[in-house]
This record gives sequence, C-alpha cells and structure tokens, in this order.
Amino acid sequence: MVWETDAELRLAYVSEHSFEILGYLPLQLEGKSFGELGRFVDDAGDEMTLDIRSPFRDIAFATEDATGAPRRLLTSGLPFFDPESGRFSGVRGTARDITEIYRAERIRADQEERQRAFVADVAHELRTPLAILRTKLDTLEDIAGVAALREEVDGMTRLVSQMLAFARYELFRPGSGEEADLREVCTAVATHLAPIAILEARFVEVLAEGPPVIVRGSPPALEQAVRNLVENAVRYAPPQSTVTVRITDEPAIHVIDRGAGVPEERRKAIFDRFDRADRRGDGAGLGLAIVKRIADAHGAVVEIYDPPGGGIDFCIRFFPD
Repeated sequence: MVWETDAELRLAYVSEHSFEILGYLPLQLEGKSFGELGRFVDDAGDEMTLDIRSPFRDIAFATEDATGAPRRLLTSGLPFFDPESGRFSGVRGTARDITEIYRAERIRADQEERQRAFVADVAHELRTPLAILRTKLDTLEDIAGVAALREEVDGMTRLVSQMLAFARYELFRPGSGEEADLREVCTAVATHLAPIAILEARFVEVLAEGPPVIVRGSPPALEQAVRNLVENAVRYAPPQSTVTVRITDEPAIHVIDRGAGVPEERRKAIFDRFDRADRRGDGAGLGLAIVKRIADAHGAVVEIYDPPGGGIDFCIRFFPD
C-alpha cells in the first residue's frame, strides 16, 4: 500500500490496496493521522515514538481493519519538500501487511518459551532427588555395582545441569551496557577447572599477551561458554596433556586440546541440540549447543580449526563494533 501525507502529517493519498489490506476505501483513510489509526511499535510490541518527518524504514505499525481485527503493517517513509520554497511538504511511504507473519512468529515464540519453561521445570524437579540419591550411594560400601550407579547418577546430574543452562540461555540477550574482559573470563574458568583437570591427569593453561581484551557482553554467560569448551577439552584430551586457552586481540578465545579431533563432516552437526554422535557426545549433547547460543547472543561465531600437532581448536570469534 502506498501512502502520502500533507505538511500536517495527515494522509492526503492512500492507494487502492488499502481496501485489500484493511477493508477501508482510500477516502475513508484520507484526512486521518497515523495516531488516529494506530501506533508504531517495537519488536516487543511496545509503543514507540517515531518522528515521521525524518526518513524511516521497516517500522511496525499496529492498527485494526474495518472489522476491528488487529493488523500489523511494516511501514517505511521519506519526507519531501517544496522544490521552490524548500519547506517540508509531507511524507511519502509504503505499508506492507505482515499480520500473518507476525502471528506465526508469535506462535513460534510462545512455543519456544513453553518448551524452555518445561525443560527448566523438569530439570529443577530432578536436581534434588539426584543429589539425595548420590548422597545415599556415597554411604554404601564399595560393593559391585555401586561405582557404576554413582557414574550413572553423575551422568544424569550433568544432564540436568546442562538442561538448566540451556533453558537459561535459550532466550538470553546480554545487557546493552555490559562489558567483559576476555582475559578475566578465561582466567576465572581455568582457576575453577584446573583442580578438576589435575585429578584427571590433565592441565589447563591460559595464554594472553598485551592489554585486557574487552568485548560487549555478559561475563557470566561467556564464562559458561568457555567452561563448556574447557570441560569438553579436559574430558577428551590425552592424559598428561595440557588444554590451552588462548585469548587474542582479534578479539577471540581459542580452546585447544590434543585429543582425537572432530571429523570434518561432523563439524556443523555437533552444535545441534542433543547431538551425541561425535567424540564429545557421551554427555547430554547440549554443551556445544549452549556455546553456540551464547556466541550468537553476543554477535560472535564459533569456529573449528585443526591446530599444528593435532587435536582441535574451538574458537569463539567476536566482531568489533
């Protein structure tokens, strides 16, 4: 639908498509302001203030059709001026009906939110009984089968923890003013995991040169992502080897181990939820999916390289503003 306003920002012209989209004839809309017909809204559906005297593009406009049903239009506009006097004369623009697209997106978002809530609820319900079961197993004598049961409970506990983390970061967005020092993030992870790695005859080192490497983002979320990568690396690195966490000023974080690596044909699928058909798949299959989700939320990418000497290099690469 094409439209044009006068200098008072009232519709002076509306194309015939107004009847197809809204059920109104052009003459029924002409003379009205945008404020009389509806409101401009942001992605969350909240009303926003828009200066339509300035150029704007693809801004949602919430209105109602002739039957009173809600409609959502995607509008763009460009001001024009009198060629002789240079005075503002109005705005010309377009409006595209995106009502069905908007409804489909809302349904999908609601389904994802219900799924996320369900996963979180299930995980919360399982944490306590698993902790109680593990405590009771620890009190039993070390008879045949008890060690295997402990391993099963520990595996279920890791699954529950990953389910909670995935639910937490599924719809995560870092705060607009948040900043993170990648050196501090990686050092905190290594400090926490180093004792665990030593118990498994592995070592963790952090390599960084130069000043702090600052990115826009959430330190706790980035710690979760790096922790998942380092835990995987420690689990699959050969005994007595060192897992290297390197921070570069690109900025990027590299987590490198000397394990068996990841086959080329598996490198895309391993970031899918519940993917377990890879060398790191004996867990819940959520660890790398969480890493990718957190990276996506920060406008970063997760890449995989083959480092010299064998093994695998998982890299979270950030893009400067």
